[in-house]
Amino acid sequence: MPRQLSRSPPLPHATPTLVLLAILLAAQPALAEAPVSLAAPGATLEDVLAIARRLSPELAARALDTEVARSHADARATEAELIEKVKVAFAQYYQADQAIRTTEDLHRVVHDMARVARDRYAQGRGSQQEVYKAEVEITRLSTEIVRLETRRRSAAARLNALLARPIDAPLARPVKLRSLPSDPALAPEALMQRAQVANPALAGRDAQITAAAAGKQLADKSWYPDVMLKAGAIDRTGNGPNGYLAEIGLRVPLQWGLHDAQQREAAAQVGAAQARRQALELQIQSELGEFLADLAGSRKTGDLIRTQLLPQSQALLRSGVAGYGLGRAELVDVLSAEHDLANLRIELLNAEFDQQRQLAAIERLIGGDL
Repeated sequence: MPRQLSRSPPLPHATPTLVLLAILLAAQPALAEAPVSLAAPGATLEDVLAIARRLSPELAARALDTEVARSHADARATEAELIEKVKVAFAQYYQADQAIRTTEDLHRVVHDMARVARDRYAQGRGSQQEVYKAEVEITRLSTEIVRLETRRRSAAARLNALLARPIDAPLARPVKLRSLPSDPALAPEALMQRAQVANPALAGRDAQITAAAAGKQLADKSWYPDVMLKAGAIDRTGNGPNGYLAEIGLRVPLQWGLHDAQQREAAAQVGAAQARRQALELQIQSELGEFLADLAGSRKTGDLIRTQLLPQSQALLRSGVAGYGLGRAELVDVLSAEHDLANLRIELLNAEFDQQRQLAAIERLIGGDL
C-alpha cells in the first residue's frame, strides 16, 4: 500500500501580538550592539533627542497603529510633535540652570558687599542700616535661588517624562544651546519648499487626495458594463469525449441615478481633500512667517543685551562695588546696579529660550532640523 505522507498542520494567521513579538526579537541584536553611555543624559540637546526617538512609548504605539494606516503620516506627525516638545523642554532646563548660576554669582557679590558694610559699620564709617540692607538682599537672592531650583527640577521632570524615564532620573548639567541657523538658511521660500516635501500633515493630506482620487476612479468605472469570461475543461470519464466549456457574461449597470450620485460624491470628496490640503498649506505658510518674524525679533533683542547692555551694566556694578569699598559710593546705588544686572541676565536667558522655542516650531513645520 502506498505510504501516506504526514502533513504538518497549517500555520495559524499571525496575530498582532505575534507580529510585535517577532519585531522585538528581531530588534534584539541591533539593540545589543548599540553603544551604551553610562553618563546621565542632558548635557546637550543631541543626547536627549536620541533617547526620545528610541524610547518614547507614544512613538512605539503610533508606529504599531500606523502599520496599516495611509502614508504613515500620523506616526511622522507624532514624532515631529515629540521632537519639538523635547527641544523646548531642554531649552527650559538650560534656562533654569543658567539662571541659577547667574544668581549665585550675584549672591557672592552681595555677600562681599555685606562684609564690607559690616566692616565699615565696625569702624564707624558706615551705618547699621546699610548692613541690614545688604543682609536683606542676601536673603532675597537666596529665596530667588530656591525658586529657580524648583523651576529646574520641574524642567528636568518634564524632560525625563518626554524621554520615557522616571521623572527623578538624573540628568547632566546642560552645557550649551544649539547655535541658531544663518539668515540664508531661514529664507521663507526655501523653508516653504522643505515643508512641501517633508511636513507630515501635508503628507497626510496628499494621502487623502490619493485615496479620494482612487474612489473616484472606481465610481467612474462602475458606469461601464462588466464583461466576465470563464473557461474550463470537461472530463466526461467515458460518457463521451472530453471537451472544453467557455462562458461569457455581461453585467450592465441599470441604476443610472445611483451611479450619478456616486460620481458626484466621489468628485466632491476629491475636491474637499484638495481644498483641505490647500488650506493647510496656507496655514503652514502663515505660521512660518509668524515664527520667523518672532525669531528675528528675539534674536535682535538677545544681541543688544549681550553686546551692549550687559557689558555696561557689569562695568557699572564693578565700579559701584569698588567705590563703596573706598567710601565713594552709596550702598543703595550699588544694590540698584546689582538688580539691573540680574534683570538683564534673566532677560537674555528669556530671549535665548524664545529663540530655541521658535526654532523648534519652524523645524516642526518644515519636517526636519535646520
